[in-house]
Amino acid sequence: METPKVLVAGTSPKTVALARDAFEPLGYQIITAQPMSVALFLAHKNLPELIICPYEMLDGDGQTFLSEVQRDDELCHIPFVFCIEELPETSAEFTAIRDGASKVVSNRLTPAEFLGLVMPLIDERLANKGKRAETTPE
Repeated sequence: METPKVLVAGTSPKTVALARDAFEPLGYQIITAQPMSVALFLAHKNLPELIICPYEMLDGDGQTFLSEVQRDDELCHIPFVFCIEELPETSAEFTAIRDGASKVVSNRLTPAEFLGLVMPLIDERLANKGKRAETTPE
């Protein structure tokens, strides 16, 4: 079985530390990329189980990165979580989720709290990963 992967994009050391503290004990590989262009490349190369991103990135921003992921047939099925310092007002969170984010969470959570919020997304991704589309005999 392949090692599960989590891509942490963006420039937030706190978000990277939270992802490492939460996922490395579970045997996940943490892949990091600060520039948006590198994050897109690594997302294609690794097809992670989860993408975590703050709004701040080099050569782009989290919202643009999310829209690039959503436009890509290979990447659009990967859960995308904005992990940010301060939770936005409800309208900003709604906009992020409307645009394709799975969740918006604070990077001030404990690793256990963070896992509680994102593991259902990963479990669903793993359950659906590799399933072929059903076809009807004709």
